[in-house]
Amino acid sequence: MALADVRGDAQQARMLLRRIAEIDPADLSVQVALSENVDPAAQEARLLNIAAAQPQSAAAAFALGNLYAGQARWREAQQAYFNAWTLAPDQPDHAYNLAVSLDQLRQSKLALQYYREALTLRSQRSAAFDADAVASRVAALQATQDGP
Repeated sequence: MALADVRGDAQQARMLLRRIAEIDPADLSVQVALSENVDPAAQEARLLNIAAAQPQSAAAAFALGNLYAGQARWREAQQAYFNAWTLAPDQPDHAYNLAVSLDQLRQSKLALQYYREALTLRSQRSAAFDADAVASRVAALQATQDGP
């Protein structure tokens, strides 16, 4: 499946994902992957169903947060990212995305807390975000909180 994806054969990759889902319908990563690149309403419904069926799944909550963030639905994204972070607090990307959503909601004090947490966690695990950009944002938020 990964080879089909790397080769850019999205149709083949989706077909393989569907086969895997038939064999193991409980495989959450496959279910989340199948929900990508479809109609946003259908994707949301699928992710909500996955999250309801597996409420302890940080991956489902994170994917739902990504969907909401992509639609600039920041309050919903923040809640989904908070759920993901609560379920897997050792994941730097969960803390980072939670920080971004809080930042978008102009909750700078909380955003600063989670940006810092994301940087701390990144020193222990790999992460998808740019640490230098996050450090710059931390400095900017800190400067506004410290005041002149």
